[in-house]
Amino acid sequence: MYAHYLILGDSLEVLPKLKITVDAVIVDPPYNTANKNTKELKGRKARSSDFGKWDYFSDNGYLEFTKNWVKSVKPILKESGNLLTFSKLEYVSDIRRIYEEEGFKHHGTIIWHKTNPAPQIRKTGFLSSCEAILWATKGFDGKKISYTFNFTTQKEMHNFIETPICMGNERTKHPTQKPKRLISHLVKLFSNKNDIILDCFAGSGTLAEAAEELKRRTINIENDKSFFQIMADRLKVANGNLFSQNNKILKITNEKDLTLIR
Repeated sequence: MYAHYLILGDSLEVLPKLKITVDAVIVDPPYNTANKNTKELKGRKARSSDFGKWDYFSDNGYLEFTKNWVKSVKPILKESGNLLTFSKLEYVSDIRRIYEEEGFKHHGTIIWHKTNPAPQIRKTGFLSSCEAILWATKGFDGKKISYTFNFTTQKEMHNFIETPICMGNERTKHPTQKPKRLISHLVKLFSNKNDIILDCFAGSGTLAEAAEELKRRTINIENDKSFFQIMADRLKVANGNLFSQNNKILKITNEKDLTLIR
């Protein structure tokens, strides 16, 4: 088995075809937050929130999309597996309701505080400096199930994580890329060495890179061809080319090759 699979395709179409069980699901799905507004910044590059068509939904359409991907990951996640999903704050209660209706148990909501959020241009509201990470587990239907949670120290185990947004060499052209420091923290808490983690909205491949450094395996699904290429290129050079030198990656761009995942 390869350590990391990079799959080009629509998650809702790919997931039902995977014949494998994963130990955890860590995802940063679309937020339904994009808009056509462009903010002009004096002396700086204009800032746009038009991330792409992948982040545009009607409110009802977004909730239906969320329900569909939650239902699709459930059969793949092992009975005691963790589900971690990023969310904008306005959708926390909706997403929790959706996965609880599908049989998941909610355990907590973590707040990620961005220490360097984008500036508020019009100064008519707060900076968008916080996002939520919802934690749930599967398999609690009247049974006591042991799930992975690697408690470290009291000081480190706050449900509040502070990091900067991606800057410098870590930054790719993906508009909503999460920092590796943040993803690594989640990987360490909610999985163990050699576990398989699914990211069905893989973006620029941050999870795979963090997991490789922490000796985990991953399945990464990305529907956008440009982001998929960013992920593939990024992982080729990660950790001094360990990926390509040790043949740890399998790129899947054809549906028939999904049978190679076992």
